[in-house]
Amino acid sequence: MKLEQKYPRSSGVLLHVTMLNSPFGIGVLGKEAMEFVDFLHEAGFHAWQVLPVEPTGVSFSPYKCVSAFAGEPMLIDPRALYDMKLVTYDELSERSLGLSADFVDYELVREKQSVFLKKAFSRLDGKPYLDFDPPWLDDYALYMALKHKNSDEPWYDWPDAALRSHDPEAVEKAKNDLGEEIEYNKFVQWLFFEQWRKLKNYAAGRSVSIIGDMPFYVSEDSVEVWSRRELFNAGADGHFLAVGGAPPDYFNPDGQLWGNPVYNWELMKKEGYVWWIERIRAALERYDIIRFDHFRGFESYWRIPADAETAREGKWTKGPGSPLFKAVKKALGDLPVIAEDLGDIDEDVENLLKETGFRGMRVLQFGFMDDELHLPHNFTENCVAYTGTHDNTPLLAWMFELGPEDRANALFYVGFDGDWGSGGPNCAINEAWIRTLFVSGASLVVIPVQDLLGYGSDTRTNIPGTPKGNWRFRIHKGAVSQIDAEFYATLNRVTMRCNAATAAPAPQV
Repeated sequence: MKLEQKYPRSSGVLLHVTMLNSPFGIGVLGKEAMEFVDFLHEAGFHAWQVLPVEPTGVSFSPYKCVSAFAGEPMLIDPRALYDMKLVTYDELSERSLGLSADFVDYELVREKQSVFLKKAFSRLDGKPYLDFDPPWLDDYALYMALKHKNSDEPWYDWPDAALRSHDPEAVEKAKNDLGEEIEYNKFVQWLFFEQWRKLKNYAAGRSVSIIGDMPFYVSEDSVEVWSRRELFNAGADGHFLAVGGAPPDYFNPDGQLWGNPVYNWELMKKEGYVWWIERIRAALERYDIIRFDHFRGFESYWRIPADAETAREGKWTKGPGSPLFKAVKKALGDLPVIAEDLGDIDEDVENLLKETGFRGMRVLQFGFMDDELHLPHNFTENCVAYTGTHDNTPLLAWMFELGPEDRANALFYVGFDGDWGSGGPNCAINEAWIRTLFVSGASLVVIPVQDLLGYGSDTRTNIPGTPKGNWRFRIHKGAVSQIDAEFYATLNRVTMRCNAATAAPAPQV
């Protein structure tokens, strides 16, 4: 008897683009990305989950970007510029000099990439990028030109008061004065989206869907806040009434003080949630499936006074709730969405998730921290299961962190009595845990690449609440080839996760 299923059973791998090996100090949208897609296809995986690929700010966190729509210039493959005959072979070789293969040195990579891209732009014959003209591009290109003119300072620190306040006359004058820099920024975005389109099409040809992350908030230093500050409760001088964050939890006893401005939900509602509709529309054009980060913020968000020293001073404040998603569905149709329903979840959040029909998340590690909902035997079809997220320590490191009694219970649960402490690609304990997730009822299982490789705590992607040292991990050349693709292909087949789609077709937008 064949069971009726709303979602096909499938699996995927979580790997941010920056983690890929390349000669350029950071993962790029080129050869290595396509080779990773080849691995996914060979191993029977049908989803590649990435973190946000929007342009990062000074913290280089993919969750604090200067635009909610644009693409990160550092991810552009420099080899494509050589193929376009816009740079010389020596310039291409110089682009890769002095960069670490072990981690992303964002400061150096950004500097070298900027110099490289500007050389290419200076030699461009004509304007092939003119056909690329999304609604957000003009404002973004101007904002980045103004940031460049003002030593990359955020808008609220610019010396020109008229530009700080987005005065229409000052904005028009800046467009005339900074025409070449504006055109350069448009050229860069055209490059990014051309390379992204090729990668997405390549993945589709191998039955691999791309899952993209949408941060709940935008950065205080962003074109959206500068140009529409009334939507974010921001004054002309950059003063915010409140900022977002999270209450004290497992990751941080003082909570998390993110610093992002909170939304003016009343005004957004009056405008018919157009800003959100356009943001989601753009995401659906970029990804096959969207993961809504911090989904509980749509029901209630942790509102912290702007002058607070820690997130402890915040309080729960009602968000937009179901009217937002009704407006989005009316405009865009059914949404292929994964909702991050983690953290402090109450009945109201659970009801909102049920009303939207989105799949929630389950994280194996949380199941052994007194949250039985995250134990694999409780997984249902309407969830996406992870060994850990980008905020968790890798699976092998977590095993070492467990107390003796908890570790014994975990090993008994997974039925493992071998050497659990040996790491590296295809380590036995990780394969046992991954097998446990694969046989669960979760419709989609996603494994961080660190867990496929059996890596330890030094490869952790992010430690929530810590401002430095995150997002820098990279895999070495040849690392993915050490993963036993045949084992995962068999595991996908035997657990019936070899379907060629991870969700219903995306809506036409």
